[in-house]
Amino acid sequence: MRGGDWVDHVVMLLPVALVLSTMHYEADVPVDGGDYVDVAFVVPAGTQEIQVVHADGSDSVILDWGVWSPEGFRGWGGGNLEDAIIGVAQSSRSYLPGPITPGTWTVVIGKAQLDPAGGHYAIDVTCLDAPTLAVRAKAAYTPIVLADQRRWYKGDFHVHSSESGDANASFEQIATLAAGRGLDFVNLSDHNTSSQVELAAATQASHPGLLFLRGAEITTYAGHGNAVGLPSYVDHRIGYEGRTIGNVLDDVAAQGALFIVNHPVLDLGTNCIGCAWVHDPTPWDKVSGLEIITGKWDVVERVFTPRAMMMWDALLDQGYRIAAIGGSDDHRAGTGTGMTDTPVGSPTTLVLADNLSEEAIKEGIRKGRTIVQLRGPDDPFVDVTIRAADGGSAEVGDDVDGLDHVTMPVHITAGTGTFAQLWRDGVKLEQVEVTSEDFTHTFEDEPGAADHRYRIELITDANQRVVVTSHFYVHGVARADGGCGCAGAGSSSGAAYGLPLVLWLVGSARRRRRS
Repeated sequence: MRGGDWVDHVVMLLPVALVLSTMHYEADVPVDGGDYVDVAFVVPAGTQEIQVVHADGSDSVILDWGVWSPEGFRGWGGGNLEDAIIGVAQSSRSYLPGPITPGTWTVVIGKAQLDPAGGHYAIDVTCLDAPTLAVRAKAAYTPIVLADQRRWYKGDFHVHSSESGDANASFEQIATLAAGRGLDFVNLSDHNTSSQVELAAATQASHPGLLFLRGAEITTYAGHGNAVGLPSYVDHRIGYEGRTIGNVLDDVAAQGALFIVNHPVLDLGTNCIGCAWVHDPTPWDKVSGLEIITGKWDVVERVFTPRAMMMWDALLDQGYRIAAIGGSDDHRAGTGTGMTDTPVGSPTTLVLADNLSEEAIKEGIRKGRTIVQLRGPDDPFVDVTIRAADGGSAEVGDDVDGLDHVTMPVHITAGTGTFAQLWRDGVKLEQVEVTSEDFTHTFEDEPGAADHRYRIELITDANQRVVVTSHFYVHGVARADGGCGCAGAGSSSGAAYGLPLVLWLVGSARRRRRS
């Protein structure tokens, strides 16, 4: 067993295990011909475990690795440095246990990064008649409701466990840290696999106050995105047999899951392979959320967040309904010490949901009922509504019809010294100082006979965002006296969000991707 700081598995070579077959494959990886190479191998009858040793042979070449059985997907290790082991009762991380059918299997190689001339792979496959891996606790996923109140629930939609090759966090560590920070849920976002689902379900029973959402980070070479509530693997191999990002989003939806685009403007070249979202075209009507911040606030807020916000507004200008999301991208359950490492919950996303369950959290996102606390769960809380035409109150995410005057009562707790801003259609209209720990203010605007979207932002005295709400969608009507909604001008939307980011990862370059 090779590689890394992964400590979740113990390998025990049993003396009774007999080698049924060994195979060696070696060849060049061409630059052209698509992003994936298939290497077929034959598994004999009686095999209880398959061991795959792989190498890319160069520090400048990065190859990804996965395995398919005759029935389909068995795991995607991606850039895992250690060998892949696939067994009946237990597999190594990122791979699925289950029956081993004799016949033709396939190692799939992804061309994450090649030299100008290409690359070279070497693979050794060993089939054994007995297992070598200790069996870990697993459980079938069962839908649960951990709280039945309708309220704002705090969570993190971008959390990696040790089932990601570039992470080492156990499920117990994740749950303990998240609960200790006052979170209600975490969405698991391990790379291109579903091996985390049954492992997290086994941990769930001992953590009745924290909900594990099934999820995965669908990591492609042209962008990454979290699937929320995803029960099983979705093929991430864009270009393989004509597969498109539209196919991926359709398959996510077919499983009842939602798709969030992660760190969409994080263009750092080989320092973060595929991190910026460049899929063109993207069917944005099938995207439910977009990360406006990923990771450590004091590193990324001035560089990443303004560009992500511009991208978000540009998409909303086109009529797409996309919720604001924040994610920590934590890989080490808060123990990381690098300049970009941030613990679970920093940032925090609040979701207004009918209860604490996977289905209710997904429904809250679908309806755009989110607020992002960009630094973490201790950021101020912003409670905002719009008074509807019938005298009732509309909530974040709602459509509000027939208004000739917008009235937005805002209640902010623990926000002294910050400034509350009203934004309409991506343009700031008004700003007030928050002067107490229990602060109220009413924003007003005249929308005219037009459609507008409104959000609230909270900033520091250094003009850095700390809280951003998703939107209200107002369908205005002209005032009887002929007044119009003339406040504000211009638009923040535009092509600037597509510019490469400044390399803020100075000193933290790493060979493998971080996502």
